[in-house]
Amino acid sequence: MEAFPYFFGLAAAFSIFSFGLLYRKVWMWYLGWIVFYLMASYFGTFFVTALFEATNPAQEASAFVYLAGGFLCWLPLVVWWANHRSSFGIRDDRPKSLAGD
Repeated sequence: MEAFPYFFGLAAAFSIFSFGLLYRKVWMWYLGWIVFYLMASYFGTFFVTALFEATNPAQEASAFVYLAGGFLCWLPLVVWWANHRSSFGIRDDRPKSLAGD
């Protein structure tokens, strides 16, 4: 029973996120940027920690390899997300009539 608030909170958060993605609300696109920011900070903490603790050039190179691996995962997702801004928000797909109804 100690984990019930966490399960309830996750269920509520995922319900809100699924609503946002289903109806393509514009706030969901901006929330996606927050998620990508948090992903970048997660990768960055390991890079900075490994770079700070490095005692020789091999460990520094390993930290930069980890950073490059993070970019390989993160950067294509961010580029894809940035190019899909037009999918979110109010869309009027009705054809425009010439009579100006």
